[in-house]
Amino acid sequence: MVDSKVSSFGMEASDFEAVFDAIMRYSKDGLFVTNHEGTVLMVNRATEMMVDFDVSKILGRNVREIVDSGFYDKSCALEVLEKKRAVSMIQFARNGKRILATGIPILGDDGSIRFVLVNDRDITSLENITEALEKELLERDVHYEFSDLGLAATELQDFVVRSSAMHQVVTTAVRAAKYDLTLVITGNSGVGKSMLARMVHRLSDRRNGRFVDVNCGAISDSLIESELFGYEKGAFTGASPKGKMGLFEIADNGTLFLDEIGEIPIHLQVKLLRFLEGGEMVRVGGLKSIKVNTRIIAATNRDLEEMVSSGKFRSDLYFRLNVVPLKIPPLARRREEINPLIDFFLDRFNKEYKMDKRISRGVRNALQLYDFPGNIRELENLVKRLVTMSEEQDITMHNLPHRFHVNKDRKVDDEAQATDLENVKDLELFMIKEAVEKYGSQHKAATVLGLSQSTVSRKLKQIMKK
Repeated sequence: MVDSKVSSFGMEASDFEAVFDAIMRYSKDGLFVTNHEGTVLMVNRATEMMVDFDVSKILGRNVREIVDSGFYDKSCALEVLEKKRAVSMIQFARNGKRILATGIPILGDDGSIRFVLVNDRDITSLENITEALEKELLERDVHYEFSDLGLAATELQDFVVRSSAMHQVVTTAVRAAKYDLTLVITGNSGVGKSMLARMVHRLSDRRNGRFVDVNCGAISDSLIESELFGYEKGAFTGASPKGKMGLFEIADNGTLFLDEIGEIPIHLQVKLLRFLEGGEMVRVGGLKSIKVNTRIIAATNRDLEEMVSSGKFRSDLYFRLNVVPLKIPPLARRREEINPLIDFFLDRFNKEYKMDKRISRGVRNALQLYDFPGNIRELENLVKRLVTMSEEQDITMHNLPHRFHVNKDRKVDDEAQATDLENVKDLELFMIKEAVEKYGSQHKAATVLGLSQSTVSRKLKQIMKK
């Protein structure tokens, strides 16, 4: 018997049924069959092992409903039904597995689709190896760039630098560290101002001295002067009879980091200015000037120039502080650092809590598209929550709080107009196309989006077919 679609010799219809049953039963690849409407009719055991859920939960259900329920991020069978041809794609299962799915339409005598056969192959390990190699090459490039400044990788420690914007900030900070200059670090809350200040201290000649971190906005106006400058015995009611050293003295031969400098009362700004001009200070209730060798690094999330214009911040103090201004951009403007930061915090909390959690590519993609109004601090707290509160070893989309799930009507960035995207797949393709056009190469776009270059290349082919 010779068929136009299948070649065979001496096989009856019952033989075909037995062979098909054996293929479904023993194939190491996942196999499942849908009808012409997308309802799942058959699923083999390999699929169940691959995606780690009971296949009875998807039998009899439509593939659209299965995707909406989060079992997969998209459906190969649905693509076959819509495009009426064979389709190959990368899917992400709920357990974080990367799956190469190939769907084939099975046609009836009239040429219409009767069934769709989908073959799934787990390629997670291959993708992980590729991405690990690309990550290693990227980190090597970053190391070489900073070695030109005489900066060893160990000196960066907790600081993640992948974007050109942060590279410029860190380069300026490294150079300023060597000359004992006064710095003002600006940026939104949670962008890493304190981390940058600590790095400057580690790179300076004061590295063996103390780094004293004080949030000026967390101390009441009535106490901030005595906290910063100390007081003599009997200076005020309730004061220690022995007096007290202030933070300026405690940081002698080291660095005093004045976070939220814009919150310092105007009358105290005069005293700070005198210290910056002469390196001397007077304790509260005292008359004697004390010489202190303390470097000042200030930080704020407020607009100091606007505060100067409105009379809330002294102009002479502003210009004295602002010798080297450093502005840290928000995390939304340096998205290429999101995945490295995820890895950094994941490694830290796995070690701290003696766990071995993994974060799926689906979660990483969702976080890559999130704007993080709380910046690095928000990302850090999120990873900590996911590591400690998720019951499974693999952290997947259902572990994410609702706000991190992509809204199809969201703006891609501040300059993009709202785009009518049909689903998350279209948003992903749109982001890849925009990134390639913006950065000029697939390699750079892959770095920014936290994907492998091979993944970006495959997605671009999908775009070209549309």
